[in-house]
Amino acid sequence: MTLPVSVHFGLPDGWEPVPARDAAFAAVRSDTAGIMLTGGVWPRAVPLREVAAESAADLRDTADEVTVLSGEEIGGGGFVQELRFTVSDETFVRSEVYLAMGEGAGQRAVVRAVLTCTRAEFDALAGDFREFVGSLGPDV
Repeated sequence: MTLPVSVHFGLPDGWEPVPARDAAFAAVRSDTAGIMLTGGVWPRAVPLREVAAESAADLRDTADEVTVLSGEEIGGGGFVQELRFTVSDETFVRSEVYLAMGEGAGQRAVVRAVLTCTRAEFDALAGDFREFVGSLGPDV
């Protein structure tokens, strides 16, 4: 998978890049903690909240139980969504950040950064994810 725009980012210490089939970039910290980048192009009229809802619906196809814990707009072109989901009796937390990074012809490119980990790992890794997202930006 490739992103709809070229981006740059910094990977926090302790994370290792890994090959990804369904993402433009992926890195892991443990057997259960990972960061990935995906993206796509949506009509400009589609709110990022709806793009995030599509992601939650897709997760429901593979997880046993999915709960959207929160969702909120950030800045002029971003949205953050927190989810909890269960797979094979193990519960995970997913933090998703959607960033609009370019518009044209009624469409916009959206990059999605995702942290997935167990609840026990979340507090320790949330700062790394904020660092990762803070370093993410379009190449110019």
